[in-house]
This record gives sequence, C-alpha cells and structure tokens, in this order.
Amino acid sequence: MNHNEIFWLSKRLSPAEVCAHLLALSVVEFSYSPGLTVALELDGANGRLADTGRGMRLTPDIGDTLSHAERALTGFYPCTPSSSELDGVLRELVWGDQGSPGPSVANSACQTFKFTSKRDREVWSQSYVHGKPLGPAELLGQTDMTGTVIEFQTAEPIDTVVVARLVEALRLRVPGLSIAFQA
Repeated sequence: MNHNEIFWLSKRLSPAEVCAHLLALSVVEFSYSPGLTVALELDGANGRLADTGRGMRLTPDIGDTLSHAERALTGFYPCTPSSSELDGVLRELVWGDQGSPGPSVANSACQTFKFTSKRDREVWSQSYVHGKPLGPAELLGQTDMTGTVIEFQTAEPIDTVVVARLVEALRLRVPGLSIAFQA
C-alpha cells in the first residue's frame, strides 16, 4: 500500500471507523502484553486512547533517519496480533478481509493526531495534521511506565453508539481484555 492508497482509504473512513482502527491497535498490543489496560475517551470529534503496553520507539531504527513510530504512522505498516484467532476477530469487527492497514490510515484521517509513547524509561511525543508530522519527535522526559497515548480529532463528531457496540463486542470476544470507555 502506498501513500496515495493510504490517503484514499483514510478518506472513506467514518469518524467511528477511525476510532475503531485506533482501538484495534491497542487490542493488537494487548495480544503481546496481556496485562495492559486500555482507556478510550470520546467527546464530540475529539478522542483520547491510552494503553499501558510496550510503547513504540520514537527514535530511529539503526541506520534509519525516521523514527520507528513515524515510519508506522506515515506508511504502510500492518500491525498483526499474536494469534490468528484475534486477527480473525479484528478482521471481522474492524479491518475487513484486507487485514490491518496499520496506524497511518487513521492518522491520515484525523484533523490532528498526537502520539505519545513511554518506552525505555523515556517519554516521547510527535504531532501530526492529516498524517503529516508537524516536526520531529520530542523527548518530554523520563518515566518508569510504558504505553502509548493517542489524542486525535476527526472531521466530524464520532458516533459513540457505534464505538460502544465495538467496545462491548471486543470485551466479549477477546478473553481478558478490559477497556474503560467514556463518552
């Protein structure tokens, strides 16, 4: 999938589908870090998704100039769960037959998108507008915690009824998954 395909796919997503794609990322992370917690808050077109997973590197991979997170948030970077069963659930409820497109599709669909990651005892953040970074990732400080926080704004209000149904379906279908949902 190239940048044009990501752009066109992002334009077809409703605000609730954008939220679903972001929530699916936390569910994928749950498959690798089963003790994590997930919290989703929605207010009109604004959302905040936080999890206590591993966090994503906001520093470049060895030999690269882009941070690991920026590469995932701006290019095709499928996020696959640790089991085929969970992949099937997410394909059924969120992704469809094509599977995970990765975080760049939701990022491109958002008016604003701020990604904050706690990993390797550091807190990093980077902001985007319609999938384009506003600058490089910034080191915000130190922490003993891990996880990610995504603050996002969609073009129109998010249908909280649709998202609440998805949250409930995920809770029922993914053993041990806990999602705190506030709308």
